[in-house]
Amino acid sequence: MNVQQALSKANALGGEVVSLVHQWGPDEWEEFSHSLLQSRHGVLNIHKVPANHSGDLGIDYYCLTDLVIYQCYAPEEPLDIAVRADRQKTKMTTDLGKLVKGAADISKLMLGQKLKTWVLLVPQHDSRELNLHCAKKTGDMRKLKLSILDENFEVCIQDQTHFPGKAVQDAMAGLTNLSLSVSTPSKKELENWEAGSADLVANATVKLAKRVSGPALGDVVAHGVEAFLRGNALIEALRNNAPDMHEKVTAAIQVRARTLTFAGPQGGTLPSSIMNTEIASLTQAIKAAAPTLSDGNALEIALGTISEWIMRCPLDFPDAA
Repeated sequence: MNVQQALSKANALGGEVVSLVHQWGPDEWEEFSHSLLQSRHGVLNIHKVPANHSGDLGIDYYCLTDLVIYQCYAPEEPLDIAVRADRQKTKMTTDLGKLVKGAADISKLMLGQKLKTWVLLVPQHDSRELNLHCAKKTGDMRKLKLSILDENFEVCIQDQTHFPGKAVQDAMAGLTNLSLSVSTPSKKELENWEAGSADLVANATVKLAKRVSGPALGDVVAHGVEAFLRGNALIEALRNNAPDMHEKVTAAIQVRARTLTFAGPQGGTLPSSIMNTEIASLTQAIKAAAPTLSDGNALEIALGTISEWIMRCPLDFPDAA
């Protein structure tokens, strides 16, 4: 998710920002990691250990050339830093225990060579507590004096930032289903953005007043701002992590915007019908341009784009009769 788990903070027309995280599934993260490791060690030098029969020995991939073992781990996001770190530490401790228990089999896998490095490969490493835990576990493992371990054996944690940007982009492009998750803007973030973009909010308020009135209008405008911020964050994540997909998605949006400017909105005369029709049409166009992008992401990008069109141009609604 570079799509990098707090991949970046996307600028929303100069206003407040929304953090973004890739929502990895365990199998998807392993698939993505496999591509990254092939780029590092070579396609023929990375070996997978299936977990379906007799367990995986605390190993997802290993490399005989560099005498390194990788365990891939992607906790369900979004998480705050402390919780993420605790889960990563627990995973590290558990799987190093499997290495100790399965030392005889691991020695066979390594062809009798001594293991130099064990790596927990995660989407996001953002706590020094993990570095301290790695140092502790390195010391603990060396004290065991296992015959399979090099005297300078080291426990490490790595994330996507340890790989070249091209390798990350290629791995992202190879995913069969790309799904990103963005955090919901806080009330303060929304208020700060609105304060810095008063003209856009005023424009949206005038247009959306044709669909709803009274106290509900403020809520509808706020939902539109939130949709814009989330959609913009997703587009920025595509730009950083899947540039080919980003280009296709933005091209589809531009074509629809030109069509809307020239031919006007679809869906009749009711604002609600126009909005629903335009959202469905744009979502379909985005999915056609980027079939591997998740349905949810395509819809969120469409919602954010429609919200921007309302705040700016080209979308407006007929005045009430």
